[in-house]
Amino acid sequence: MRLRSRNNLFQEERIQEIMKILERENRVLINDLCKTFNTSAVTIRKDLELLESQGVLKRTHGGAILHRPLFRGLPLNEKERLNQEEKERIATEAVKMIEEGDVVILDSGSTTTYLARKMRNLRGVTVITNAVNIALELISSELEVILTGGALQKNSSTLIGPLAEDVLRKISADKLFQGVDGIDYEIGLTTPDIIEANTSRVMMQRAGENILLADSSKFGRRSLAVICQVKDIDKIITTKKMDKLELKKLNDMGVEVIIV
Repeated sequence: MRLRSRNNLFQEERIQEIMKILERENRVLINDLCKTFNTSAVTIRKDLELLESQGVLKRTHGGAILHRPLFRGLPLNEKERLNQEEKERIATEAVKMIEEGDVVILDSGSTTTYLARKMRNLRGVTVITNAVNIALELISSELEVILTGGALQKNSSTLIGPLAEDVLRKISADKLFQGVDGIDYEIGLTTPDIIEANTSRVMMQRAGENILLADSSKFGRRSLAVICQVKDIDKIITTKKMDKLELKKLNDMGVEVIIV
């Protein structure tokens, strides 16, 4: 059904439009919505009250913010079963960026694991990783593999903490392929573990180019620990369909977006 003009929308249609704005901007202001829909503040407040009762948003003074509970994380074996086709496409694109002679860091995660599997037949590449499972994926390859030390996070097969960070500070890499649990344009890239977030930041400092691998489910989600701001990465390879406004926002941050 084609929507009538914004000046003459039913409440259900207006709420759908408000939700689209929330998804894009993470917040709304009552005054802006009144102008957008040519309606009263009383009407907009009723819309926001309804959305708050449904758990979609949290009302604030003069507007509302999108309500997103923190993502607590999943074990690696569960992550690998999610969005498999999307991760496969991302990994297929990412492996094209690796050249003979490169030193690359592979962060832990399910999408970087997909990438590691596609790297098995490469030659002349050095891989540095803090993921025990990724090292095992590459054990029979011709690649040189350097596994950081560190404290083992068992549910993700990840080595983190001061020992891992000390090793990372002693190396330099061409590219980092990074995975995260959440991407929020206001808050940044996040993960559930504070220590892991710090290890990821050290990885970023040691790489010449930071490439984020993120399927569509990661956008708009946030976890406890902030790794960095979105503007701190160089490229995103993703399956998320983005409109012109979202692409412009990322381009204005200096981030190249590759949609696969």
